Amino acid sequence: MEQPARAGPRMPDVTETRRFDGEDGPASPEPGIVWLYTERAFTGQRAFRPRGRFRLGRGEEVELRLDDSQTSREHAEVGIADGVVCITDLGSRNGTFVRGARISKGTVRADHGSTVRCGRSLLLAVADVRRFEAARTYPPPLAGGAGIAVLRRELDAVAGRPQPVLLLGETGTGKERVAELLHAESGRRGAFVAVNASALPAELVEAELFGHAKGAFSGSDRVRAGLVKSADGGTLLLDEIGDLPLPLQAKLLRVLETGEVRALGDDRGLRVDVRFVAATNVDLDAAVARGTFRADLLHRIGVWRFRVPPLRERIEDIPILVATFQAPGSPAFSVEAMERLVSWQFPGNVRELKNVVETATVRAESAGSANVSPEHLPPELVGFRQEVAEVGLRSGEDAALRIRVETALELRKGNVAQVARDLGVSRPWLYTALERLGIDPMRYRR
Repeated sequence: MEQPARAGPRMPDVTETRRFDGEDGPASPEPGIVWLYTERAFTGQRAFRPRGRFRLGRGEEVELRLDDSQTSREHAEVGIADGVVCITDLGSRNGTFVRGARISKGTVRADHGSTVRCGRSLLLAVADVRRFEAARTYPPPLAGGAGIAVLRRELDAVAGRPQPVLLLGETGTGKERVAELLHAESGRRGAFVAVNASALPAELVEAELFGHAKGAFSGSDRVRAGLVKSADGGTLLLDEIGDLPLPLQAKLLRVLETGEVRALGDDRGLRVDVRFVAATNVDLDAAVARGTFRADLLHRIGVWRFRVPPLRERIEDIPILVATFQAPGSPAFSVEAMERLVSWQFPGNVRELKNVVETATVRAESAGSANVSPEHLPPELVGFRQEVAEVGLRSGEDAALRIRVETALELRKGNVAQVARDLGVSRPWLYTALERLGIDPMRYRR
């Protein structure tokens, strides 16, 4: 797995950072097609590597047989030309759709990442079909398939090791789920404790992390063990570690080096056995160069570095994730609705997908619908393009975003942090959107 270059001096007494290379083997990619989803009838994803051209449909004689009554016996033909998947409709009754557009005649190129819809089945054109051929379906806490397989194998290799782990990735990618998986597979008997460094008031960070003695400061009328001590024998996740103040970074470094934690106002250190996992969406190497993060701490916490991929890089996992987010007996996603999900970029990543699935399911249930249809999805996922004359709106997507943000602000009485969680985005991203849209959250605070 590719990692950013480390900045700062090499410390002579630190363990060397381990890195993985990611995809196995130097062989050339082999384009192909993956059967992603069939509405109410699918039991698992399958990959197909074209040898020449092959046909798909529900007939016995086709090379790729779809268990789908809405496909024709010989529905479409698949081939490869110039390294790209090409689709030809064979006069099917319900049509063949590439990227949501119906093939009228001839052969259409399905560029890598393009959806192909036949009847109630959804397929995906991929650049290299090999990584899908042996893929399995992984359960929560880190659910997925081929898109998460490399990371899952790497995590399995280090889960039982005691060294710290650094998780890198965008907001909402599931870094806390990765930490939970590492703890679950580590064999450690202690608790899994998670703390968001950016959510702690600056004046309380030290006491929250390392504890305090009775009378250590005004109002400290009892002893507090602190989160590090609470994770003794287990795992401590330090989320958003890039926001940890520099003085606390020095104290954390000492805990990592000595295995001892000293509470605020206490002269004695206590031995702890904690597996540290740090997570951030900040470029820590750049932070070291700016002087806002200690190089020696980065070397200590980054013994193992893993990048958690954004959802747009593993869209093939979306049907699997949708299944984990829905309760048994919930309305199934129609193939058209699933196509919209797979085609969306999801700036809020897995967290945003979870919110979309939950709200769309509730809308479908409230309407008494047997399926979650595109009409139950947020408007930006279904190509909302309404013309808006209001100054400051650059497109229909901004209009749709305005509706979602203003509705959430009204419900949450202007609480931006809660709105960000509801929408599955980070607070900085939301503040930027509020400024662009000209929305003042103070107007909603009552």
